[in-house]
Amino acid sequence: MRYLIFLMLFFPAQLGAQTGVQPQVTAEAPTDPVTVGQPAIVRIKILVPTFMPSPPVFPSLEQENLLVRLPERASGPISETVDGETWSGVQRSYRLYPLQTGPVTFGKQEVVVTFADPETNAPTTVNVPLPELTLDAVVPDGARDLDPLILATGFAVEQQIDGSTEMENGGAITRRLTAKIAGTTPFLVPELIPDTQDPLLSAYPKEPRFTENEDRGVLSGQRVDEIVYLAQQGGRTQLPPVTIRWYNLDTNQVESIDIDAVDLTLAPPKWQPPDADTMVRLLALAAALTLVLWALARFLGPRVTSWKQARHDKYQRSSDYALDALKKALQTHDLSKSYSALEMWKLRSDTPDKAIGLENQLAMIGAAKYSSRTDSSPKDWAAALSELKGMKQTEHRPRNPLPPLNP
Repeated sequence: MRYLIFLMLFFPAQLGAQTGVQPQVTAEAPTDPVTVGQPAIVRIKILVPTFMPSPPVFPSLEQENLLVRLPERASGPISETVDGETWSGVQRSYRLYPLQTGPVTFGKQEVVVTFADPETNAPTTVNVPLPELTLDAVVPDGARDLDPLILATGFAVEQQIDGSTEMENGGAITRRLTAKIAGTTPFLVPELIPDTQDPLLSAYPKEPRFTENEDRGVLSGQRVDEIVYLAQQGGRTQLPPVTIRWYNLDTNQVESIDIDAVDLTLAPPKWQPPDADTMVRLLALAAALTLVLWALARFLGPRVTSWKQARHDKYQRSSDYALDALKKALQTHDLSKSYSALEMWKLRSDTPDKAIGLENQLAMIGAAKYSSRTDSSPKDWAAALSELKGMKQTEHRPRNPLPPLNP
């Protein structure tokens, strides 16, 4: 019994809260669908039978893909009649901006209320569950095909180029796109400058900068995207054009913004003399290559010379050499050298009997030369060359080393 009295004296506020009248907490949210990026007004109302010695703790309602804004004088005192008695309290208004389509649910939320107990007037703190809240975020039918989704009452994009489009190697140029939007938050504006892979340029994007304004619940602002490009090689290229489609909530029409491409001319890099380390490496490489070439020449030179001499000696002992000498003699109309070359060929050839036709032609040429005529006819020498051609074909015709099967 003594312990019970002690607990009642020590925790009067808690006992009063459990046995007395509880605060009333209500919430109002739009029942109609809310357009993405447009405000939905949500009001939370707290009423107590006495007064609140300290302000209540409202939930933040913040979650992913939802912007929560508190307008000026978001909270204010109220009073209403409950069961014939006047209750006082506080009301808070939220402006909620859904950033994507679909239902927005808030789950379990609580309001922490401190009020004076009606019987003891002692401060009593309770956690009151917030009624369930749900929003339905939609987009207009005409904007369903937009990707990314931009819904606004006004939208414009400006391009600014800092630097010359005639770029030296290593030079820089900055492309800056500024999007100004009205009727919604600038956080819905997508990336403005596309990512491009250009071997002539190196791109260094900066973090986007956002500026948001609010005027009586209507959001506006701007997004600034900026990329610095450095010239890497010589040539011609361009910063690509940009096209952005958006939905105008005032006209219910899809509009398009086109940003022109920027043509660039890049000068090739200037020649730079190598530094000391590079020179040392090049000299060392040249010395090593010279040493390798010297070793190869010393090792292979005599062998190559010997091989060439052997091929030359073999050719001079061959029938081909005799045929070449015979052809030269016939072309110069030298009868003596022609006979000498023919005899050389007959000694080296496997088919000396094939020279009969040429011997007859040479005999005719000799008879004409030592007869009453002073010179042989050019036709005779031409016929001799024709016979030589036939001898060459016979000489290089492949021979069958095998005997016939049926002799």
